[in-house]
Amino acid sequence: MTQRLKKESFARLGFSLLELMIVMLILSVITGAVFSQISMMQQRARTEQSKLDIFQESREFMDQLGRDLHQTGYPNIRMFDTSGWSPALNATPRNDSRLAAGLLKIAPDEIIFEGDVDGDGQVDVLDYKLIPASGGNNCPCLQRSQVLKPAGGTVFSTAVQNVQTAGTTADPMFVAYKSDETAVASADTTTAGGLTTLANIKTIQITLKVKSSIVDPKTQQAPETSLGAIVTLGNCSIAATGQSMSCQ
Repeated sequence: MTQRLKKESFARLGFSLLELMIVMLILSVITGAVFSQISMMQQRARTEQSKLDIFQESREFMDQLGRDLHQTGYPNIRMFDTSGWSPALNATPRNDSRLAAGLLKIAPDEIIFEGDVDGDGQVDVLDYKLIPASGGNNCPCLQRSQVLKPAGGTVFSTAVQNVQTAGTTADPMFVAYKSDETAVASADTTTAGGLTTLANIKTIQITLKVKSSIVDPKTQQAPETSLGAIVTLGNCSIAATGQSMSCQ
């Protein structure tokens, strides 16, 4: 009788199968909530790192473009006595490979200019061009080309990916301003009017909007960053004579 009472007492001290299942369910819910929060924190950390990455990439690009533009038109014709050159100075000075003509093209989605941007004494032709989504390579993207002026042609490499600036008149990547602050949407060297306009351009406004490839788990939106800069051209242009930025 005593032994049976002891067994019944021990049995009452244990847990039933239902109680164990309830405990396991509660633990599963708590564990799931903890891991869910850890996963959310990891995703947020990746998102914040992505924001930092696209900002740094955009900032580095803007700095490089600013440095390049500051060399526009250098070396210029005022720096040399061209009378003794051999071979002689080209009849159209802007086409001479020893001189930087300055700006060659400005458009909402592209800017082309000449200058010795790396300090090696040789004139480079720089082309910054916005490539649409159809261009592939994680585009829309901004590509950069730097070639020696005598070599000609273009060799593009991607500088910034996932660019959101449309590169249109309504949402331009580049806008130029003359010395009288008149805006210039587009101009190139194919017309006499374009040459005159290029030789009057004093500043370039750049607007860059970039979107991350990682979606923020909280907002369900990919983070974006936007940077703007205005670069004053310090060197002269030989696109046309008698203009405010002309070297002749």
